[in-house]
Amino acid sequence: MLKLLKKPQHQSFAEKAAKETAPANGVGKFLGTATEDKDTTNYRFESKLTGYVGWEWNVVIFQAKKSDAATVSEVVLLPGKESVVAPSWVPWAERRAEIEKNKSEELAAPDLEVTVDSEPDTKDAGKRPPIGKRLRKRLAKKKDKK
Repeated sequence: MLKLLKKPQHQSFAEKAAKETAPANGVGKFLGTATEDKDTTNYRFESKLTGYVGWEWNVVIFQAKKSDAATVSEVVLLPGKESVVAPSWVPWAERRAEIEKNKSEELAAPDLEVTVDSEPDTKDAGKRPPIGKRLRKRLAKKKDKK
């Protein structure tokens, strides 16, 4: 649907194109324009989509001559200045190297200090009974099991 438009009418033409592209109630108020060149203008509209806070609908309108019909070059949803976007992509090799570096730092043993708790438990157990008594107990247990 090509219409001959004058520059002031481009805003409503751009808004209609954005609303046709976006889901229902996905296009908000008009935010402004940016002139790409003498024949091309970018119209920006607020996005009302859930999860796209701060994003903008951008509609590029082209009209070579006033006698030519205005056309929509593209309609895109782009992040704005206050939008939440994913962090920059980092190659797996770099991420893995960072993980390995952190693991090696965690595994590095600090200087061990001798504390009261690190003494062997045998010192706390007292004196062991003579070997003869221990052997007799074992033999008695074996007879009871039979």
